[in-house]
Amino acid sequence: MSSLFNAPIFNVAIVIVLTLISGLLDARGFLLASQAWPGGQLDIRSASLSVLCFGLGLSSYVVAVRFIQALGIQGVALQSSLWFVVTAIGIAVLDTTILNWTRTQQLIGVLVAIGLGWLIATTAVAEASQ
Repeated sequence: MSSLFNAPIFNVAIVIVLTLISGLLDARGFLLASQAWPGGQLDIRSASLSVLCFGLGLSSYVVAVRFIQALGIQGVALQSSLWFVVTAIGIAVLDTTILNWTRTQQLIGVLVAIGLGWLIATTAVAEASQ
């Protein structure tokens, strides 16, 4: 059973799941934070839920880093770029602004996500070969 937990495919699956959880919780936290000051007055509920989402998101990210490093991705910039892509997409989807983007903006968004994915993959290979 312990060999399953060391298998690269298991690590990839855990990284995907935990990064999605972390990014989406943080995206929700950002959206709630933007609603925490209606009319200049603190909305305790929105603020508290925002902090809770960030705390859970960060906790998920910290656990994800263990599995990211097991895949050979040691650079902090690359580790955090996985989270960044999911969080940015999560914000756009959760607040539905992506529906207002032009086709060009959507295309650029996809290209940026692909570009970051390429950087992550190629840098992981380069780091593993050192």
